[in-house]
Amino acid sequence: MMRTQLRLVVKIIATVLIVSGVAGSLAPVLQVSHRLHSDRTAIEEALTGTNQRLVGEQLQESGFITVKDRKIGHERLKGFQVLDENGVVTDPTSVTWYLISTEIPPWLPNWMLRSLGTTWIIAIIALAWGVSSVWLGLLTPLLYATIGSTFSWFLFRMFGMPGLSLAVAAIGLLAFTCALLLRILELLFGSPKQIPTIAKGLLLEASRTRLSLAFIALLLILLPLIPYWLDPASPLRHQLQTMLSRSLGITFAISACLTVLLSCATVAFEIRDRQVWQVMTKPVNKLGYLLGKWLGIVSLNATILCIAGLSIFIYIQYLRAQPVASGMQGELDRLAVEEEVLTARRTAEPVYLELDSQQLSARVDAIVEADSDLRDMEQIQIPLRRKIRSEVQEQYLASQRSIPPAHQGSYYQQTYTFTDLQEAKKVGAPIAFQYRFHILDSNEHEVHEAGFVFNQDPATRQNIKFVPTMTHVTLIPSSFVNDEGVLTVSIYNFYQPPPGKEGRGSISFDADGIKMLYRVGDFEPNFLRAIIVLWIKLAFLAAIGLSVATFLSFSVATLVTFTVFASGLMAPWLAESLQMYLPPVTSDVDFRDLGMVIQWGFENTIRGIASFLVFMLRGFGDQQPTSQLVQGLYISWGSVIQGFVTIGILWSGFAITIGTFVLRKRQLAIYSGSG
Repeated sequence: MMRTQLRLVVKIIATVLIVSGVAGSLAPVLQVSHRLHSDRTAIEEALTGTNQRLVGEQLQESGFITVKDRKIGHERLKGFQVLDENGVVTDPTSVTWYLISTEIPPWLPNWMLRSLGTTWIIAIIALAWGVSSVWLGLLTPLLYATIGSTFSWFLFRMFGMPGLSLAVAAIGLLAFTCALLLRILELLFGSPKQIPTIAKGLLLEASRTRLSLAFIALLLILLPLIPYWLDPASPLRHQLQTMLSRSLGITFAISACLTVLLSCATVAFEIRDRQVWQVMTKPVNKLGYLLGKWLGIVSLNATILCIAGLSIFIYIQYLRAQPVASGMQGELDRLAVEEEVLTARRTAEPVYLELDSQQLSARVDAIVEADSDLRDMEQIQIPLRRKIRSEVQEQYLASQRSIPPAHQGSYYQQTYTFTDLQEAKKVGAPIAFQYRFHILDSNEHEVHEAGFVFNQDPATRQNIKFVPTMTHVTLIPSSFVNDEGVLTVSIYNFYQPPPGKEGRGSISFDADGIKMLYRVGDFEPNFLRAIIVLWIKLAFLAAIGLSVATFLSFSVATLVTFTVFASGLMAPWLAESLQMYLPPVTSDVDFRDLGMVIQWGFENTIRGIASFLVFMLRGFGDQQPTSQLVQGLYISWGSVIQGFVTIGILWSGFAITIGTFVLRKRQLAIYSGSG
């Protein structure tokens, strides 16, 4: 069987069968998808054109509209309110989806309609996957993996475990895909030059080492099982967010651990076991040695992320088409999936007034005069004055984020202005107004009421109920944004304090407590950018591990690399903490007091170390693609390129340069082994 698969005739026949199978399976899908996309464009034009009032009235009266001499719709849409008081379709994007969903054949997955490019990508990947398996001599393993996965799928479904059947079937296919990608990388690194040769050697080492195989096997088993652990009773949007968070989090954690251990082990063990002698006696320089190791680990991470990303992506598309609860709650859940989770949104925060320098100085002077301790000091410390200015500014901003409770039947309100929303108005998709309020003791078991009025128009008033400290979302039409891209929101506090407790019950929120989120792209390219950012971060970890392993033992190098990794994750939090950490200045230290000197030295040392870590690693911690993806936030190509240049090239290159310098200075014949 193994020899048969290498014959040219067998390869040609297998290629023809694979191409025919993929084309026969996906051609009808692509044909129907193209027609539905054409219909969707025509429906959107009808709902936003000059005759949108007539089209909207027809839909409200009959549940159908006429497009391309065909009636599209369903009787269940009869009475569906789509027009506002001015005869304008309030949400053409959602109405279009409701209409086009009635035309989707039962056998066509909904997610293929939402992104036609995704269908083409899957078709191309399936062809490349099958054809490359044939021509790389992996036809027999492909047949075994396909037959085994299919048998497992039928077996577990027969026992009433459809979720587990999909997971078990995926494990076999993912394992084969991993072997296929590693074989492709070995061919790509077949050059006799030093860097690709060393990279190929590391891949062979990783594919044979128990440590690497254990991590890869753990990932291949856990990823397909994550969907099986989701709570089917929770809203669909929560299932999708949980799936994204857990799967990407586990993928990055396992890949990071493998990267650290492998990068430290491959250099430290070769130096310890004198294997590096055989490498360095060949025409291999120190820089080429480390770059080859780094390229091999980066390629291995690319393989792992490719497999994990493909697995997560396909299941997310499958999950988004699952049924939701009946009624309005289910429709809102479905809308939240498409407009809040599986999307790419930008955020807009309100414009707050700030005190200018003169106003700040006046208020700081008033505080100093009112405090006897400060007033009697001959000279106020500059850090202390800076801290007071910061607190005054923050209090002024906080006052704008507070709405007093009702008083004698009158309701108080604050108006907030959002700007630069032209893109949201142009896209036409609903805008998500996200808010998280605090009130009284912020008891999560209580429910309070508030009100929203948009653009000072009483007709847009919405009365809402909220739970303190919990994030809520209200969808508003993009038509509320004016031509200048401005939208105002007036928030009313409906809380009535009981007698004797007047003045208590103000609604407040944090600096990021309210924001507008609007769609600027699709989920699919956003997901790809998130995977690329994770790959860049892993490349930096590999460079750090290789560098420290040139002069430290494996255990110490691993500890140092993990410390750098943890410091990078904590860098944004450290940056915020440093703003409030003010050690004593030198001029105030009495050097005759040993205790004060020790305190001064200790606190300044701690601040210096923390400042250095923030400077070096904040860019690593600021890149949080998983969190952005879960929240449906846009990951721009600009941020990806910035991360690639700073983390992937500059900092990784700096780490490898240090490792190269160390290798050149070390006498490897002395430090290798024990003799």
